[in-house]
Order: sequence, then C-alpha cells, then structure tokens
Amino acid sequence: MKVPLNWLKEFVEIDCSPTELAEWLTMAGLEVEEITRPFSYLEKVQVVRITAIKPHPNADRLKICQVSDGNKDYEIVCGAPNVQEGVLVPLALPGCTLPSGLIVKEAKIRGIKSAGMLCSQKELGLGEDHSGIWLLPSDFQVGTKLIHALYLNDTVLGISITPNRGDCLSMIGVAREVA
Repeated sequence: MKVPLNWLKEFVEIDCSPTELAEWLTMAGLEVEEITRPFSYLEKVQVVRITAIKPHPNADRLKICQVSDGNKDYEIVCGAPNVQEGVLVPLALPGCTLPSGLIVKEAKIRGIKSAGMLCSQKELGLGEDHSGIWLLPSDFQVGTKLIHALYLNDTVLGISITPNRGDCLSMIGVAREVA
C-alpha cells in the first residue's frame, strides 16, 4: 500500500522524519518496504515565462525561445508548434533526468546553444499530452520549482500489509496506527 505523507498528515500530526516513522511502523507490525519521493526529478524543472521567440536560422521548424525565471534568462531551442510569447511553461534544466531516462544537457542544436528543454506533460510523466509544450496556468509563480507549484513535493511510504492487519488497509487505518 502506498501512503503519501502529506495525505497522512491530514489525519494525524507527524513530528518525526520519514525514516523514523518507517522504523516505528515496521516495529508496530506494518512493514515499510520503501521510502520514495516519486517526483523528485521535478526539483530541476522551473516555471518560466517565454519572453521572446525568433525563428531558428538553420531550421524551418525550430524556434529560439528566450525564457525568464524572474532572475535569469535562458535561450532554448524548441520545436513545439504551440510556443507563444507571454505563456508560462516548464523548463527542465541541465542535469534533470526525465522519467523516460533522458538526461537534459546544454546542447547545440543546429549551431545554436540550448540551455535546457521546454517540456510537454508526457515528457515530465505528468500526463499523456505530447502535442506541444505544456502551457501552465497563468497563476503559477515564475521561478518556482514545478514540484512546489503542483504540490508534488511529498514522500511516499510503501507498506506491506499482512493478512492480520486488515484494519490498516486505508489511510484512516494507518493514521490510527500512527496516532
């Protein structure tokens, strides 16, 4: 059973680390098999605004997008058909490993340096849309890490429930055990 700690905290106060909680639950008979942060790769994805777009001099379908995180400007080569000035989009920075296994790096694309990658929902593992870059809601804060903007900064406990602990097959049951 997967137990997101943010959800568990809606039912019970937790004042220890996930590791300590896992040890306590295991000693109480609920074996914690894993502790994960499933969206930790989003730490290297920022909400940015596209400030300018110009055509790529060496490619018909590519565009050079100037984007800003509020503190720094980046130049990104993008081939998405839906890029437009003024919209908020996710920018994967160099070093980000996407769910597909792709590691984002600075790269020269047809002679122009690209300082990251503007991403679709599918590339980020957050949906099935891959028709273009993900146009984020306009109320997101520029410069925010996407993991915080989407409230995905959570730790998940993987708990093995034994047959004699049917009382813990729900969040309420696990919360009772924690309380």
